[in-house]
Amino acid sequence: MSGRGSWTPALTLLLLAPGPLLAQAGGSIIEWGAHATVLGVSGRPVGVLGGPRLAVRTLGSARLALSAGVGFRGDQLSGRGEVAVEYLLSPRAANRLGVYFGGGLAGVIGGGKGGYMLVYLGVEQSPGLPAGWAFEGGLGGGFRVRAAYHWRQFPKGWRAGQ
Repeated sequence: MSGRGSWTPALTLLLLAPGPLLAQAGGSIIEWGAHATVLGVSGRPVGVLGGPRLAVRTLGSARLALSAGVGFRGDQLSGRGEVAVEYLLSPRAANRLGVYFGGGLAGVIGGGKGGYMLVYLGVEQSPGLPAGWAFEGGLGGGFRVRAAYHWRQFPKGWRAGQ
């Protein structure tokens, strides 16, 4: 994508979509954690980043996720921020894997600088329980692989409503 105007529709949708989703659900689940991300593009140095992740999830299946990372791309210092909307196929899964997919935008400074669109597929351990790991694979400034650990805070009575 080139030019600022080409980002406008995607950015507008990304910023406006979560509000109505959260209002419709009547509450939210707060998630926080840490991630390590590996990025690769053919013929360019590999990037390795790590940092915090924060997400707000509806009581249904939608999640707005924000993450930041600092690390290296080759021998250059690099920083990356991401904002994505994710959809969980089984948000109340307990003691089994949950699958999700997501898409959004990433901004990179330092090594690999630029703006990128994201699309990925992930699996996470027990999205209906208070904590678990996650693995993602997809595209966003090259191939993107992420490992993360999430902690979750549920509203009172959420688990009982299964």
